[in-house]
Amino acid sequence: MPAASAEPSHAIVKALADPERLRVFAEIVLADPGLGVAELNARHPRAERALMRLFEAGLVVREDGRVRAAPDAFRDAAAAARAARPDAPPGVAPEIAQLYSNGRISARPVNRRTRVALLKDLAGRLFAFDRVYTEREITEALAAEYDDPLQLRRDMIDELLLERTDDGGEYRRREAPPI
Repeated sequence: MPAASAEPSHAIVKALADPERLRVFAEIVLADPGLGVAELNARHPRAERALMRLFEAGLVVREDGRVRAAPDAFRDAAAAARAARPDAPPGVAPEIAQLYSNGRISARPVNRRTRVALLKDLAGRLFAFDRVYTEREITEALAAEYDDPLQLRRDMIDELLLERTDDGGEYRRREAPPI
């Protein structure tokens, strides 16, 4: 099973991309607790060939003379894909990692507690206490994380994570009070 262990999600997609293999896999999934190979061959003329690829991809297993689906293959492939390319950038607090998709914040949290946790995480990763930032630096750093950096900047000011001069020319990080 070298192809499946090296890149399981890729192997799964390749295995199910063929319509005949997809039909064989569907037949196996719908048959509880699985089907015998002879039964599959009777229903699908190229079942044996399809089974080889399905076994290689880890989508099916053979138990007690029957072939059955291995649903853990999808979970394991998703975990391997996340490990290879995590949704959240390195250093993101685990409690807010679900807010990220492909390395960027997917949506601004509505819940204040969650939003403040996200903002604190961003402030901690992006901005130092002992530095003065320009508006542009703040906006560019937040734009790398989210599609509406101006909203995040306003949120950080509202939650007292950033303070700015009256003219908006300088920003500093500050420690927010607990919520």
